[in-house]
Amino acid sequence: MKKSPITYLLTTLLLSASPLLAADQAATVTEVHNQVSHGSSQSAGGAPATAGTKIHDGEFVKTGASSRAELQLANQTVTRLGANTIFNYSVATNEIDLQAGTMLFSKPKDGKPLNIKTAAVTAAIVGTTGFFHAPGMVGLVEGKANIVVDGKTYTLHAGQILFPGNPPQIVDFDVPQFLKTSHLITDFKATLPNQKYIDKEVADYNDDVDRGFIKPGKPPFFTFNDDDGYPTIPWHDLDSVGNTLFDRNNPPQPQQQDDCCWWFNSGFRTNHRSSN
Repeated sequence: MKKSPITYLLTTLLLSASPLLAADQAATVTEVHNQVSHGSSQSAGGAPATAGTKIHDGEFVKTGASSRAELQLANQTVTRLGANTIFNYSVATNEIDLQAGTMLFSKPKDGKPLNIKTAAVTAAIVGTTGFFHAPGMVGLVEGKANIVVDGKTYTLHAGQILFPGNPPQIVDFDVPQFLKTSHLITDFKATLPNQKYIDKEVADYNDDVDRGFIKPGKPPFFTFNDDDGYPTIPWHDLDSVGNTLFDRNNPPQPQQQDDCCWWFNSGFRTNHRSSN
């Protein structure tokens, strides 16, 4: 059947417009707990976000106290936001801007880079699962990523956390314990895109424990709390280079508190897999 000129023109316009429409929809909210809002200008406030809300390119997403949200980006990356978090994603630059709070991310291993930035660090993510806390703490559950701090690049591996500073410190953490205790893991329903890689990292970690490469830490543990005291990311059993990079030269004091963290004594883990 031969198309009329008008039908052909309408079809052409729809096809040419569809990439623009897709690009405008930067993310979809897939899960919400308590107070979550979105909008184009933080100064003007925002509208409530619920499951199914479309987040347009350049819009922010903000969570309140004791609140959380999960979003799926246009590139299929899943992001989970902790309490008191301000998040922005741009399709045009393929960049996440974490302005405040805590975020877990799981990006499929499709070879396409995603940039995540805070005030202190920028990370190039090709395909991995990890977490950020603004202004610049970064940790990886599986995979690896290049982290830029003050113009210098550091390679972070699974089971490591980078704390920005002069110089930055990299410590290991107990991945299985993190997965059992983090609210950004346990309080959401969906399976993360890279779950099979997370499972492999847990198996590798437990194998290292069995073979004596890792000696998990003992209580009391290092725990992170956000501004309202809600434990969005508790890291229990910090179990390695925390000893060699921090505790060795700076013996921790009981419940020595800074803006976000308490440092406690840790166990020891040999970092034999970091060169892989």
